[in-house]
Amino acid sequence: MEMHSKEALRQIADRFKVLSNATRLEILQYICEQEKTVSELVTLTTSKQANVSRHLGLLLRAGLVHRRAEGTHVYYRIADESLPRLCAVISESIKSRTGELLAAFDEEEG
Repeated sequence: MEMHSKEALRQIADRFKVLSNATRLEILQYICEQEKTVSELVTLTTSKQANVSRHLGLLLRAGLVHRRAEGTHVYYRIADESLPRLCAVISESIKSRTGELLAAFDEEEG
């Protein structure tokens, strides 16, 4: 593993803090393939508009999403193309670990 400076590690930790919220991950999931408006994200997440806007603001300040205004609509899209890959790696790891845990449980029960 590559060694990082304390400052780099702090920045990495800050990025993971922003990603540590399920609602923000859900929002990112919906905009991975195609940009969406706030109202579309409200509908998809079934969250309140203020909540979605607050999470989008955090993601924007962290540099994880871009936004653009078109008339009265504001569109959000992924700014960091590593996010979908990161989520896929973690998802696969969880699936693998869950399979290992279930196999170990079955061995103990059997």
